[in-house]
Amino acid sequence: MVTIIDRTLTTFNTAGMTSRDLNHFCDLLFTCGVTKIELTPDLVARLNFPETAAGLKKWLLGRNFFLTQLTPIAADSMRCSSKEPKPLWQLEANDLLEKNIPVSKINPLQHRKIRITGLDDLMTRDYPAIFKTLLSSGVETLDFCPGNQKHCATAIAMEWLHAGGQSISCGFTNHHNFPPLEEVLMSLSLSLPDNFTGDLSVLSELRSLYEKLSGQPVSKMKAIIGEDIFKVESGIHVDGVLKNPRTYEPFNPQTVGSQREIVLGKHSGRQSILYKLNQPDLSESAAHSILKQIKKRCSQLGRNLSDLELRTLASEVQNDKQTEVYC
Repeated sequence: MVTIIDRTLTTFNTAGMTSRDLNHFCDLLFTCGVTKIELTPDLVARLNFPETAAGLKKWLLGRNFFLTQLTPIAADSMRCSSKEPKPLWQLEANDLLEKNIPVSKINPLQHRKIRITGLDDLMTRDYPAIFKTLLSSGVETLDFCPGNQKHCATAIAMEWLHAGGQSISCGFTNHHNFPPLEEVLMSLSLSLPDNFTGDLSVLSELRSLYEKLSGQPVSKMKAIIGEDIFKVESGIHVDGVLKNPRTYEPFNPQTVGSQREIVLGKHSGRQSILYKLNQPDLSESAAHSILKQIKKRCSQLGRNLSDLELRTLASEVQNDKQTEVYC
């Protein structure tokens, strides 16, 4: 099974984070498919682990930890073996040696636990051969955290897993130089489903909590988790997505805890009007008149129209047309 390590909590200032928020954030990460969460010693202290973890913390002397989630079976066996209740999470030492080195120098590091970083330009090189060298190097544990300076980290990460790599390190969204976690998890669920057991429907909640904790807004058009990526305005797009969602959506919005939204704006078409007003028998001339007014109003306001504004505008246009007929 593939190991997914999340490094998000090591990338921003968590001084103001409460223990409750920290626990909730970790819980959501595990739920969406993360195997291990990398933590700083300060964050470990705020997770309120029992005193039995004190020896581990002292031994590491400032190095980071991994937080792992126990399976229900393992958790039950631990409870049976001790009178004290045990947490469903446990700490382990992060003893990976982080190296940004040429692949040719990997052999002297045999029988070690290594995290390879960097290699941002790997997609422009003979990466299958490089992966083959890494995987045959004899390194005991080989984690890969490709850099994202060239915006190819997700593709590099997935090629690594397809080549036989078993561990990848990521970070949620893109405020760091790691592969974006949500992109790797979605790619994994689609291309290697047998290696994926997470629930991606919590990604929307995770995004909101991330913004609260980090103080950094996630782009509304961020792949997989952006708030606006399932908003459809263009007439031809609305027509296509209503007939067959897969025309424009590679996955169901509900998969990531989101939903499709037809919005009304300067680029809207007749199908948007029919869908929003639920009037399939609306005449061509009436739809044209309503669309004309929508585009005019959106230009004036500099934004899309709400459903209520549409119904009000449609009533005004239809009343005007009835008045014209009576006259």
